[in-house]
Amino acid sequence: MAAAFYSIHPKFIEFAVTLAEQHATWPDIYAARNQAVGEGLRQFVPEICDDLESMRDELWRVADSLPESGRVCFAAHRQAPHGDDPLVSAWLAVNCIREWRGDTHFAILTSEDISRVQAGILHDAHLNYGGWIAQSRGADAEAITHAFVDLESRGLAENGRVSTAGLAVRELIEERTNELSQRAWQSLGIENTEKFLNLIEPIGDRLMKRIDDTAGPNWMPAARERRP
Repeated sequence: MAAAFYSIHPKFIEFAVTLAEQHATWPDIYAARNQAVGEGLRQFVPEICDDLESMRDELWRVADSLPESGRVCFAAHRQAPHGDDPLVSAWLAVNCIREWRGDTHFAILTSEDISRVQAGILHDAHLNYGGWIAQSRGADAEAITHAFVDLESRGLAENGRVSTAGLAVRELIEERTNELSQRAWQSLGIENTEKFLNLIEPIGDRLMKRIDDTAGPNWMPAARERRP
């Protein structure tokens, strides 16, 4: 399971799984999460709910068309029940497509021989986060030092900082991820893709503020713009 999550320390995964299993079944956890999603969407972005729900079938058509080979998180999400709430079902389809992109990104990191800790370091430098991301995923000082030694030996870091060459590699990884992920949007089609973007983009800042208010300004770095 930890291998599937790539950049998260195995002990974090073990802690979460062990704690969860002491208090609930996995179907109960899944149902509680889905209920929270439905309540959250209706409370914080009610204006998108009807249109998002109306896209459910098309979004699932796209999710079901994507290949699962080598994409463990995506495959696990896609086989899970869609539930009785059509709004949540539409969200689950979007989440499957997002997980497909994430698994694709992990595959590209693997092809570039980027380790779990190095993935956090490069992502942090890519967003100019100040060293937070790798630590937030469980890397201690020793692991970070070891990761930098290897990056420096490959010309991707210098004096404990990601170099220009390292940033260029991270940018190429992002570009390759985006390129391969076009498959989903091409399947959805121009009209539906534009409809989806017109729904989601106007409320993005509102949802990010919700994350800031509940989890802090660093969480969900993949959804944030680069910092100056």
